[in-house]
Amino acid sequence: MESEKDYVILRKTITTLSTSFILAYLLTITGLIQQLTDGEELSYHTGNDMVRWFLVYLFYVGAVIAVYGNFVSVILDAIRKKWLPNMRWLFVFFHGILGLINGLFFQDTHLAYYGMAAAMLYACIDWWVERRIDREKSTKVLLIIPLILSLLSWSILEALSPSLPPFTKEDAIEFATSGEGTDIDLFPAKVGTWKGAFGGYQIERKTRAKKLNKEFYLVTFEENWTKGKQKGRYVMSYKVDRSSVSGDGGSGTTPPYYEKVLEQ
Repeated sequence: MESEKDYVILRKTITTLSTSFILAYLLTITGLIQQLTDGEELSYHTGNDMVRWFLVYLFYVGAVIAVYGNFVSVILDAIRKKWLPNMRWLFVFFHGILGLINGLFFQDTHLAYYGMAAAMLYACIDWWVERRIDREKSTKVLLIIPLILSLLSWSILEALSPSLPPFTKEDAIEFATSGEGTDIDLFPAKVGTWKGAFGGYQIERKTRAKKLNKEFYLVTFEENWTKGKQKGRYVMSYKVDRSSVSGDGGSGTTPPYYEKVLEQ
């Protein structure tokens, strides 16, 4: 190792990442178990939900450990090495005591206990990492195991999750018409035709859906109007799948009465 500073940075980096991964995984799994205990059923793609929560916890837990945890640990490390070199267990104990602070500050007993447990876990991992580095042994296992557990849990939860129902053309139209404050509000919310009149105009509005491939549709809104010798046609098309709606062009001009119709 080039210097004591490099040694500490390497050790604390490994400890921070390892502790963050482990805690994020435990918090994610604990939350999922609590939901099932409360009688909630597995949702669609529970494995993906687990990964999202894992990343959220990883971000926040990692930030706290990187800033507060490492600051406290470096100070305690310096004190231990100077005055109590052979009392490593006391180092772990003081980590736990200082881990209570966040919970006490927010007057949350559970948060205090979680903070204490997390701090002591950090101290134990740091101790183990220090011994491994001093003996020139690998510490990769601390990073690999949580990732393997997360991947395994994701696979199992995805396999156990109920399958999504088919995404039909009726669903595509419902999705395309779900917004508010647009021209689409005037069209039928299902396949069909609406006929009516407004301001002397005879109006016909059609809603259609065409399947392009599996669960992917072209939804078209067509409006035809006449008034005496005047007539016009207005078409808007959208490509729709389960998660998105994107414009696919159109033709014609906006009917001259739209502004008044939308004001009503």
